[in-house]
Amino acid sequence: MSRYDLIMTAKRIELGLYGNVLRENIGRMRKAKRLTYTALSNELAAAGRPIPILGLRRIETGDRRVDVDDLVAVAEIFGVSLSDLLDPALCQVCAGVPPVGLSCKSCDAASSR
Repeated sequence: MSRYDLIMTAKRIELGLYGNVLRENIGRMRKAKRLTYTALSNELAAAGRPIPILGLRRIETGDRRVDVDDLVAVAEIFGVSLSDLLDPALCQVCAGVPPVGLSCKSCDAASSR
């Protein structure tokens, strides 16, 4: 078996606990902020960390990993800390980031913007 064959048959490493928490929180926060994939992609590009629309979809479905620079840019866009993005205890409704001008009835979080 050639080296190429070994690389092509390598198993994909599945996301762990925090990878799954992160992808779920990114999806919840994007929806809570009422951002489309296009809008979030544009904001990330403006922040100097472009992630294409398909890349964002793949992050949320667990088909693309997030590197540290992506993580920092996403946290800045959402106005949350890195630990908030990785926190499995965030509200399942608003992910701790309710829509602008509103508060979440589930967790009593108020919008910061």
